[in-house]
Amino acid sequence: MDGGIGLINRRSTLTSGEARDAVAAETASLVSLAAAIDQDGVYPEMQLRGLGEAGAYGLHLAAHSKLGRPSLLDAIEAMAVVSATCMSSGFCVWCQDSAGWYLEQTENAELRARLQPGIANGEVMAGTGLSNAMKALSGTEDFRLRGKRVAGGYVVSGILPWVSNLGEGHWFGTMFEDVDDASHRAMAMVRVGQDGVSIKQNAHFVALEGTGTYAVLFRRAFIADEQLLADPLGEMVARIRPGFVMLQTGMGLGVIDAAIGLMHEADRTQGHCNTHLRLGAREAEDKAGALRERLAALAATPLERGRGYLRAVLKARVDVSELSLEATQSAMLHWGACGYIHGSPVDRRLREAWFVAIITPSIRQLRREIAALSDC
Repeated sequence: MDGGIGLINRRSTLTSGEARDAVAAETASLVSLAAAIDQDGVYPEMQLRGLGEAGAYGLHLAAHSKLGRPSLLDAIEAMAVVSATCMSSGFCVWCQDSAGWYLEQTENAELRARLQPGIANGEVMAGTGLSNAMKALSGTEDFRLRGKRVAGGYVVSGILPWVSNLGEGHWFGTMFEDVDDASHRAMAMVRVGQDGVSIKQNAHFVALEGTGTYAVLFRRAFIADEQLLADPLGEMVARIRPGFVMLQTGMGLGVIDAAIGLMHEADRTQGHCNTHLRLGAREAEDKAGALRERLAALAATPLERGRGYLRAVLKARVDVSELSLEATQSAMLHWGACGYIHGSPVDRRLREAWFVAIITPSIRQLRREIAALSDC
């Protein structure tokens, strides 16, 4: 552990490699917990807070990066390191990173100063409640949260079915629609347990049980002006969206890396048979390397505007998702019957890859938006 956290405490800035090593050192504590997280729904709060101490959540944030500069790419790669061991935990890293990213882009400097330091160092745990909002903004769902303007803020009611990385006292970002004007939307940071905001577990998933995923109930919850990230929403979505989507690729890259490792492991004894499979470890490594090169270029300018740039971001996210599906399926074929056992490493990786493909924005939603951008 000290090789990571201690290293950061001794130096004001790190190289990218050192930052990744620090995260990897903290991630080692997840190895023995991965099965319990996946199968029993254990939420690894202590380990997630440790990742914050190791600097995992601040790499893309100007005031909190251990690199001395913000780097979205390094945040992605840190998430990949965690996801290669346990993608449930990697998903929680993405939730935490996204909350920090919303605060990075807000014009509410007081809210940023109050919440972002704790989120970056893991003292404050945070999630992202934008699944419904992103679908609503794309025209595939209605807003599930609606707010009425009152003195000093909004009174908000509704239900968000699934928000992750939550627990009592955790924060999350979300959006709601104005009851009196459906064209007026706002975005806010909300705390679980504040008056009118409660959580309830309402589903069990085929994977990612240990992610603190709950339904969030708003019962005339007062959202104060001090909690607002953007009102009206304005350009906020355009500012956060490329980074929000690119950060998700860290989960997929981690699963791909794990699948490649499983292929290499199987090849030690079954290489003479596996050489005839369509996708082998070397081919998957080449594909993953090419994706990383594309992401490096895109992540360098996460606030860039333009249809061509956004289309390239969405396409990269699709390609990472599809390679995670292809690589984990190939890993299963490499392992054969040994992998086709409940609780095997390949079993978990397959289910994690499915999640990479369906998390909002899902592959089908991404392809729909890519088509729309291509037609313009």
